[in-house]
Amino acid sequence: MQKSKKQLILAISSLGIGNLTSATFSFCLGVYVLQKTSSSMLFSMLLLIRPLSNLLLSSLIGFCVDKYDHKKICMIAQATSVVAVILFIALFREQLSLSERLLIIVASSIVLTVCDTFQSTSYKASTNSMVAAEHRQKLVAYEQLTDAGAVILAPILGGLLAGVVAISNIALLELAGESVVLLAIALLDFHLISVEVEAISDSLILSIKNGLEYFKNDRYLMELLLFAVIANFALSGLEVSLPIAMMKELGIPANLYGLADSFCAGGMLLVSLLLGSFKMPKNYLLTTGRIGIILAGDFIILALACLCPNKLLATGIFSICMLVVGACLAAVNLPYAMYVRTKVPVNLQGRVGATTSSVVAVLSPLGYALFGLVLGQVKPVWCLMMCAIIIFADGLRLLLSTSRVNSST
Repeated sequence: MQKSKKQLILAISSLGIGNLTSATFSFCLGVYVLQKTSSSMLFSMLLLIRPLSNLLLSSLIGFCVDKYDHKKICMIAQATSVVAVILFIALFREQLSLSERLLIIVASSIVLTVCDTFQSTSYKASTNSMVAAEHRQKLVAYEQLTDAGAVILAPILGGLLAGVVAISNIALLELAGESVVLLAIALLDFHLISVEVEAISDSLILSIKNGLEYFKNDRYLMELLLFAVIANFALSGLEVSLPIAMMKELGIPANLYGLADSFCAGGMLLVSLLLGSFKMPKNYLLTTGRIGIILAGDFIILALACLCPNKLLATGIFSICMLVVGACLAAVNLPYAMYVRTKVPVNLQGRVGATTSSVVAVLSPLGYALFGLVLGQVKPVWCLMMCAIIIFADGLRLLLSTSRVNSST
């Protein structure tokens, strides 16, 4: 038990440092590209690297994680990240042409993203064997806490560094963070808890087929995954609508918009901290469905706030609603992550984890494009109402399917 607690502390502290330095470095790279090129397309390319990499490589990553030792994969992936940052520092020079510098940035971002996906998938697939059962919920909840903390702090730290400190020097901060994570992985015992693991096929095609077969048979997982995909699609509508509603429709200054938007991460931070100390209900479908209904109600209030004539009052309403959005996201993510990381067989966790993360994100680009088109025709209030209806229907569907799924499992 004491060893498990030490592992929990080591994992979370190293994850927090790694997340903050990586997010800060990514933020500064994005700012650098915008400053040097003024191209929103190139900036968008940097943002699309992660979801595209996850989508294209999810099958291979899942197969490797289920086939080989998790700690070895984590060590190799993390060591490659360290080498990639060292090469970035060695190669990146302001004397190079802009196209050469951009090529180095894109290449480094791709390598770091792929390594991070291998590392995080292997790490998450080791939850059952890394910490004791009573520490698993704390591990997942505190991971969300560090993610939310990085979302809040990285833009602040990146904003202070970008334009003042050379990008190669900012990379030194990233190198320190990646090195700390590598050291932590070396110290972690990935086999602290004995877990029986079945061998998988040597064939990648057969391995993918077996993974898809598991999805087909696990109705519980399919219901949670479908909810996540639809909810993520609706949330992309919020991301597009909020800045237009606040800055364009209501004339609210950009700094107040940024303040209201940051409350989302604050809600995630607060609830993640609380969830580490409370026991989750066993019926994940029922809990997730209820949270979906609450989130739909919050979207309706967001929509009505678009009609508020008072800028300060509207900003206050938007801020509170975004706090609730963040809280709901954290509360929904926990049961979903707990199910994937503790209920799915260990020999399938790599394929299931990699596939679910890519599938959940696959509709986001479509959501951005679709809601962008819709906002060209209607006001944000109607777009947010549309999102509310989508999430309400999603949550209601999950509530209605709960008894049917539970009886079949």
